[in-house]
Amino acid sequence: MKIGFIGAGIMGHGMAANLLKAGHGLTVIANRNRTPIEDLVSKGAVEARSYKELAENKVAIILCVTNSAIADKVIDQLVPHLNANVLVIDTTTNEPEAPLRLAKKVTSVGARYVEAPVTGGAKQAAEGILGAIVACEEDHFPEAKSLLLSFCKQAEHFGPVGTAAKTKLVSNFLALGTATLVVETFKQARSLGVDWRKLYELAQLGSGNSSAMHRIVGNALKGDFQGYVFTNENSLKDLSYIHSLLEQEGLDVSLAATMKTLYAEAVEQGDGKRMISERLATSEKE
Repeated sequence: MKIGFIGAGIMGHGMAANLLKAGHGLTVIANRNRTPIEDLVSKGAVEARSYKELAENKVAIILCVTNSAIADKVIDQLVPHLNANVLVIDTTTNEPEAPLRLAKKVTSVGARYVEAPVTGGAKQAAEGILGAIVACEEDHFPEAKSLLLSFCKQAEHFGPVGTAAKTKLVSNFLALGTATLVVETFKQARSLGVDWRKLYELAQLGSGNSSAMHRIVGNALKGDFQGYVFTNENSLKDLSYIHSLLEQEGLDVSLAATMKTLYAEAVEQGDGKRMISERLATSEKE
């Protein structure tokens, strides 16, 4: 199947590589970082020089961009070149209202829009074991699922467009909440003079055990503070979306607000590009 792919970054590179492994013809387009593009080309992808070239004769186009503002810009440039009935699969973690807006643009030219934000990180993307939270018209789901399973272990349909963004934000609230608590716990443990290794080993035997703790603390004990591959600025973006969603729905925002403040401070201090697990490296130096 001929597919266009936009956003071959930390997550997108692994997703695109698995599409190639699945035998799909893949066309990619570069943004700023050429390294993942050159790697994909070496694996058989074709590099497009324009969105027109990227969209030409494609059955599906997959987006994996950083936020809704970028998704809007990409869709605006892409729409004039979309073939009728092409399937546009958007894996972006969007703000709650964005998918309906994006879908309207895509469907205005006779193309189809599927929102499919994913669970998991760069490691899971490379291994092809992400999870896809899918929202679209029911008859679009089988085709979308067949493509998503090239880089996902599981893809589930949650309802019409707009449903997946809310579901993904709830999922990220859980993931970021767990990771943030792990970082804060071990920062406080160091301040209290508690042995990290012993605490880590014993915590694995209790209900505090989690994959986030393994990725963050397990790697930190080996001197690697980049075990949780998600930046402070992306955390702030997601928590801003989560805060907005909860506020719009009249739900309690207190925990989201507290977490949002933590990452806003990290970004203000110039640490936006650092991984959230690197906040333990700061603790290490204190």
